Amino acid sequence: MQTQEVAMSLSIKNVPLDPGEWIDEDVKKDTIYLHHTAGSHRPDFVVAGWNKDRTQTGGRRRIATAYVIGGKSVSGTDTAFDGVVVQCFPAKQWAFHLGVKGTSGRLDKKSIGVELCNFGPLTRSSDGRFFNFVNQLVPRDQVVELAQPFRGSLFYHRYTDAQLESLGKLLRQLAGEFGIDLKAGLRAALAGGDAAAFEFKDDALKGKPGVWTHTNVRKDKSDCSPQPNLIALLKAL
Repeated sequence: MQTQEVAMSLSIKNVPLDPGEWIDEDVKKDTIYLHHTAGSHRPDFVVAGWNKDRTQTGGRRRIATAYVIGGKSVSGTDTAFDGVVVQCFPAKQWAFHLGVKGTSGRLDKKSIGVELCNFGPLTRSSDGRFFNFVNQLVPRDQVVELAQPFRGSLFYHRYTDAQLESLGKLLRQLAGEFGIDLKAGLRAALAGGDAAAFEFKDDALKGKPGVWTHTNVRKDKSDCSPQPNLIALLKAL
């Protein structure tokens, strides 16, 4: 991985997608979308998966985000990727990352996608243990219990402190580079209630600039979830 230093001591590692896996077109950006991967802790594995992703006829799907932020392994044995930011194509270009029907990529083009490596919703067994959707045991210190269920789940894989520290630096970096208002979108919606801000928003679907999450334009998604540490970060922007 090749490292370049950017503002506020954020190190971004270049892990490029294969040519043709994104759209090589410079587009004016006014929005950032937050996602989580519903997968493991390694951002390089996420990029490798996008390279292999194909349509039923063998074509490139070109589904990706410009940035992926690594996390901790659920086994607790690998923390080397926690908070590591990788970039896989230029932020001024684009790939499909929202999947909003009827928009023909309109929202994807004008936005920069950022993924957090995270498994998302968890289930609790009868003996009080927590499991992700691939039936891996998740340690209790990586579990967050929300104040109320969100998209059908009360328990989620916790976004790590290192991930959110890197995310905050990255958001400020992108805001400075592209003139994106970090207080618009999701940040403004928090005034109406923390969990409610993460629900579907007509303003997001209409393309209002700012910072949003995938859940703001897709009712079938759970990324990102209204975890207290993420909400605190957004309020501090």
